[in-house]
Amino acid sequence: MAIWEKKRFKLIEKKLRKILKPWVIFLLILAVGMYLRFYRIEYVESFEWDQVRDSWVVRNILMGDYALLGPRTGIGHFHLPPLYYYFLAPFFYIWKLDPVALNYFNMLMNVINFVIIYKVTKNIFNEKAGLFVSLIYAVSHYLIGVNRVPWNVTLMPGVAALIFYGITQIYKERYKWVFGVWALSGFYFNLHFTAVFVTLIVLVSLMGVKDKVKVVKYSLFSLPLYFVWLIPTIIYFIQGGDDFLKFQDFWNVYYIGLHFRFMLHRLSFALVQFDSILYYSGFKLLKFVLPAIYGIWIVFFEKDSWKKLLGYLISLWFIIPLIGFTLYGGPLSEYYFLYNSVMVLYVFWYLQEKLLKTRFKQIFIILLLIFWGTYIYQNTKDLWVKPIEGGFKEQRDYVEDQLAKEGSISFSETDIRSYLFTIWGGESK
Repeated sequence: MAIWEKKRFKLIEKKLRKILKPWVIFLLILAVGMYLRFYRIEYVESFEWDQVRDSWVVRNILMGDYALLGPRTGIGHFHLPPLYYYFLAPFFYIWKLDPVALNYFNMLMNVINFVIIYKVTKNIFNEKAGLFVSLIYAVSHYLIGVNRVPWNVTLMPGVAALIFYGITQIYKERYKWVFGVWALSGFYFNLHFTAVFVTLIVLVSLMGVKDKVKVVKYSLFSLPLYFVWLIPTIIYFIQGGDDFLKFQDFWNVYYIGLHFRFMLHRLSFALVQFDSILYYSGFKLLKFVLPAIYGIWIVFFEKDSWKKLLGYLISLWFIIPLIGFTLYGGPLSEYYFLYNSVMVLYVFWYLQEKLLKTRFKQIFIILLLIFWGTYIYQNTKDLWVKPIEGGFKEQRDYVEDQLAKEGSISFSETDIRSYLFTIWGGESK
């Protein structure tokens, strides 16, 4: 009977392996991630200041008023390059200036994020790692909340992962990736001002490559690919724009120098993606414990030179921003660190892989299944059933009601209802 049962389970396992190909599993993970983020999104998310600003700017672009400046930073009030607005323009054109286009563009960007993260992780580590990282990325309550907001930071995790992958390929002597890494680093300025840290991370990462002469030469040839994304901003400066003066004021107000005690304070922010992704309030301490274990194991116990190198490269995505933000005395938000969210998942995978190579493998398999099963449940339990009222739909309904009654809405460039009223008839009146 026992032999027959074993044969039956092996047959079932063989059939499952045949049906559940890795790409099929990934598509299932993608479907779950997109459902949790975007099903009935019009009832889940309202459009606030950022989305109203973006709508007005894109509307003006489609009417011939081309933008040289992108979204404004919350601190300092200087601007990113404007590529994000031009990416939005075709969507606003198709949806006739309706800001619902923001959601559709955001959906596309999230699909791109998922594909990049899965492919990059699979190629750096292995297929199982790609599926694991994609799964946790899909179900993380924090990442779901950040991803479903339509704004310019959406692509930060995906582009950061692609830059990291490019760096690993350069270490494999695929030096043409130098051009891709610098082009992506320049592009990153359109996503968030932390692009300055990404540039420094790339510079320090490439210091250990084998053929330094070739990397330096290719990097110099890559300068046009890096700066091409900044051309609109440069034109704005030439025309007398004041962003440079704003940056000087920002520097004078917020630069405080390097202080070790303040660096310890900033350490909590540098590791904020650990506790944001772990989600459980009781696990706050793990954001210090897990990186410490990871660092100690990489430095003193890891024998594989490639994994040791990966550990060094991953650590730079935390260390350099820590130093950079220590020089800055202003406020921080957790989404400033979205670029290292994928690195956090890589640390989870590495530590988990080490546990599964011990003699207690069977015990750890059970414990990890319980832990991640509980994690998925706790992170998603409130997200499967979606609201049937509120959100952007409520904002739209209000405007439609006012138009039907031939009412009016006071103009405000920070209120999406004012924008909707304008494009749906208020402006023609």
